[in-house]
Amino acid sequence: MAGHVVFPHQITLYLSVMFHLAYDVRANSFFRPLPDAANSNASSPSLAAMVDGDIIIGGLFPVHQKGEKSCGPINLDRGVERLESMLFTIDEINNRSDILRGIKLGASIFDTCGRAPYALEQSLEFIRASITSLDPTEFVCMDGSKAIARHSPTAVAGVVGGSYSTVSMQVANLLRLFKIPQISYASTSASLSDKTRYDYFVRTVPPDTLQAKALADIVQEFNWTYVSVVHSEGEYGESGIEFFSREAKAKNICIAADIEISLSATNATYDDVIKGLLDKPEAKVVIVFLRHEDATGLLNAATRQNLTGKFVWVASDAWGSALAPVKNNALVAQGAITLELRSTPIKNFEKYYLNLNPRSNRRNPWFVEYWEEEHKCAWNGVVPTSIETATRSSVKPCRGNEKVNRKITSQESKVQFIYDAVYAFAYALDKMHKDICPGVAGLCPLMAKIDGEKLLREYLLNVSFNGE
Repeated sequence: MAGHVVFPHQITLYLSVMFHLAYDVRANSFFRPLPDAANSNASSPSLAAMVDGDIIIGGLFPVHQKGEKSCGPINLDRGVERLESMLFTIDEINNRSDILRGIKLGASIFDTCGRAPYALEQSLEFIRASITSLDPTEFVCMDGSKAIARHSPTAVAGVVGGSYSTVSMQVANLLRLFKIPQISYASTSASLSDKTRYDYFVRTVPPDTLQAKALADIVQEFNWTYVSVVHSEGEYGESGIEFFSREAKAKNICIAADIEISLSATNATYDDVIKGLLDKPEAKVVIVFLRHEDATGLLNAATRQNLTGKFVWVASDAWGSALAPVKNNALVAQGAITLELRSTPIKNFEKYYLNLNPRSNRRNPWFVEYWEEEHKCAWNGVVPTSIETATRSSVKPCRGNEKVNRKITSQESKVQFIYDAVYAFAYALDKMHKDICPGVAGLCPLMAKIDGEKLLREYLLNVSFNGE
């Protein structure tokens, strides 16, 4: 499959249809309190996964889920695995001799917690070098020596991320001011196709216009003519369901109820949504254009009300093949049809990821937290404080050699799109380096400061390469 970066209207959408059947589910999980940085404001130091390099690529990933006020629990489905796929790709590129000769790629990766305001705070780190200007001639030391800044912010050549469309929009508005290119691996809102507003934003996934059409085609194929729709507040859900409604009207599909789930939804909110769906008993089919967390909350509510077999769920890619929405809701999710963007598992990443352990993985500051949650254990004998007192003594210690048993088809679906995004930057920078620093191994003075506009217009938008 060729890896490529394109404007959203140029891409072809490939969809896999996932039919969910009942299956055994994992035990209830526990959560460790977040590091202080995850609940801090922009003035506090932020945790980051860092790799030193001559050219730095920024990264934004939902390592933690969205909490009510700040960051929630670790995001097992789409957080750490996505982050590690970027680190893996950078390692792979740095081990090659055919691109970026003499240049080492580095990374500066932050957690977004799935919240646009928090992601914007983290993204300020990407533009610090652009707004920090220290002129040593303005400072005179008492002994007459030259003043030297203790810390010099490192500029990023571009940013991979974010995941949620609302996050990408906020970040795009900031990065465009400093001409920093951005490639998203998961933001599918059609609004991001507006190049008058998001002129430094591109993506390796297709927009929701095509996904909405696919949902309507599925409904028509099964001859369903009366459906309800549920969508999340924000760009992803609102734009997605808007395009679905247009397609539905053209196909003479009637919408019984259109219910929005707010960003601050609680269990009571999801219970009310279920009540709204039950008020339209003839509409057995429910079109779901929800964020991952909202899909989980909705199915949890259906399980609480014992609504097995009551609805047929037809859902967008945010539910897709994710485990979280269905792991405790196998019966109410049975028979659901969900869309997933077609992607190819990266075989070498699978070997890398399954061999990670908290002893050797020092560059990912969230990995121990992930390990504890994934294996239901306590690292270094420190039991997470969120565990109830009555059960704390039964929590086993982490050994560090626990294994995750899974098939390669279980690889997180956006890994390939992250892999392609990082490689797009690498190939664009390689071509730029060959043009600006011909015959030079390593950076030459002309590339000491990378022109983001030139990188985007002349190289990134013209990049083409063979992917995995």
